[in-house]
Amino acid sequence: MNLTQLLQTSRLLPTIAYSVGLGLIAMTVTTIWVADTRFIAEQNRIGAEVNLSGRQRMLSQRIGMIAQDMTDYQRVNNVDAHALLAGCADQMMRAHVALLSTNLDLINKALADAIKCEPGIATQHPVGDLSPELREAFFGGERPLDTLLRKYIDTAVNIASQEYPEQADLDKILLLANQELPGKLNTLVRRFQEEGEQSLNALTEFITYMWLLTLLLIALEVLLIFRPMARTIQRTMSQLQDALAASEANKAELKTVNDQLLESIQYARKIQEGVLPDLADMRSSMRDVALLWEPLQVVSGDYVWSTRRDNKAIFFVADCTGHGVPGALLTMVVSSELTKLLDDLDVLDPEDLMLRLDKTVRRRLGQEDPSGATLSIDKTDDGFEAALAIFDYEDSSLTYVGAGIPLFVLSQDGVTRVSADRHRLGYRSLRRPESFKVHRMTLGPDDTFYLATDGTTDHIGGDKKRAFGRKRLFDVLEANAYADLETQLSKLKTVLEDYRGDEPARDDYTVLAVSPHLKSSAGGTRVN
Repeated sequence: MNLTQLLQTSRLLPTIAYSVGLGLIAMTVTTIWVADTRFIAEQNRIGAEVNLSGRQRMLSQRIGMIAQDMTDYQRVNNVDAHALLAGCADQMMRAHVALLSTNLDLINKALADAIKCEPGIATQHPVGDLSPELREAFFGGERPLDTLLRKYIDTAVNIASQEYPEQADLDKILLLANQELPGKLNTLVRRFQEEGEQSLNALTEFITYMWLLTLLLIALEVLLIFRPMARTIQRTMSQLQDALAASEANKAELKTVNDQLLESIQYARKIQEGVLPDLADMRSSMRDVALLWEPLQVVSGDYVWSTRRDNKAIFFVADCTGHGVPGALLTMVVSSELTKLLDDLDVLDPEDLMLRLDKTVRRRLGQEDPSGATLSIDKTDDGFEAALAIFDYEDSSLTYVGAGIPLFVLSQDGVTRVSADRHRLGYRSLRRPESFKVHRMTLGPDDTFYLATDGTTDHIGGDKKRAFGRKRLFDVLEANAYADLETQLSKLKTVLEDYRGDEPARDDYTVLAVSPHLKSSAGGTRVN
C-alpha cells in the first residue's frame, strides 16, 4: 500500500468507525426490539392463560351452584337449569383444551365466550409445549388436575342429563367444586403467574446487558465523532421532558375530573337518601318502623317510599336493574312515575296502581316494544321488582301486591311468607302483566311485616359459599322478635356481614320493617 492509499484510508477511518458503531448500535437495538416483541407475545399468552384459568374457577363455582339445587335455580333465574349446566360443562372443557394447547388463538376464543355457558363440543388439540411446572400442575400428583376437571365435567354433564339428579352425583360434584378442584385451579393460576414473572426477570436481565453494551458503543462513538449524535440525543431528551410534563398535566387533569365525579356521586347519595321515607315521621303514626338500606356502591338501585292517605299508610319498595349510578337513576324514574300516579288516582286500587306503574315506566324508558321483540344493542332493557303494602287504620288490615318482592309477616306463630307474583315490571323483553293477585290480611296486636329485596337473601358466604336464604333470614327475625325494629335490622346486618366473611357483596339490599298501631287488639294474622 503506497502513501496515497494510506492517507485515503486514514481519512475514511472515522466514517468507517462511525458506520460500524451505528451498525452495532442498530443490531443491539434490533435485538432488544425482537426480545421485547417476543416478551410481549409471551406475556399476552400468559395473561390470557391466567384470565382463562381464573375463568375456570368461576365456571366451576357456577356449575356447583346450579347443580346444588337445580329446581330452585331454575325457578329463581327463569332458565332451563339442565341446559345451562350442560352448556357450562361444555365451555369449561373448551377452555381446558385451549389451556393445554398453549395456542393463543384458541385461548382468546375461549376467553371471548365469557361465562355464557353456551353448548358446543371441544375440538381436541395436542398438548402444547408446557413447562415442567405447568405439566406438573396439569398432570402431576395422585389426583391430577386434568383427571379431576374431566371427572367434574363428566359429572356435570351426567347431572344435566337427569331429570332428577342422583345424590351420589351431587355429592361428587359439590366435593370437587368446594374442596379439591379450587385448590388445583389456584395452583394452576400460580404456575402461569410464576411463568410470567420468570419471563419478565429473564427479559429484564437480558435488556440490562444489552443496554450496557449499547452505552459502551455510544461512549466509543462519542470519543470518535459523536458530537452530531449528542445534539440529536439532547433534542430527543428535551422532547421526552416535554412529553413527561404533558403527561403530568394530563394526570392532574384526570385527577381533578375524578374528584369531581366522586364528589358528584357522593352528592347524588345525599339526594337519594333525601327521597327515602322519613322514619321519624313514619314512627309518629306507627308503633315502630325501621329501614336497612345498604347500597353496593355509593348510590343504590333499591328504592323505598312511604306516605299516608285517607287513613291508610302506603309502603312501596322497588329493586331496579343494576346498582350504582345506573340503578339509582332508574329509581328516580320509578319514584317520579309513582308520585304522579298517586296524585292522579282518586281511588287507591293496589292492583291498578302496579299495572299503571309498569305501563308508565315502560313508556318513560322508551321500552314499549311488543313482548318477545328482538333487542338491538342500542336499546335498553331495564326494569324493576316491586312490592306495595297498604295498612288500613280503620280495620287493622294489610293489603299487599308484589312483583318479585315477597311480604314477610312476623307473628307469635313465627314468620309467614306471602309470595309475590312472578312478574317483573318495565322490561322491554318481558310480557306486560295483565293482573296481580291482591293479598289481604288482618294483623294481630304484636305483628310486624317486612318488605325485603333479594339482595338480602342472596348474600353468598358460609363454609360452602351458598346463599344466605330465607330460612336463615326467618331465624334471625324470630330470634330477635323481642327487640325493637331498629335493633332487629342492626343485628340482621351484623349476621349478614359475618356470614359473608371475605366474600364481596354482590348487590344492594334493603329491608323495611313496620309494626303498625292497631285499632283493636283482637285477632291475629289472617291471609286472604
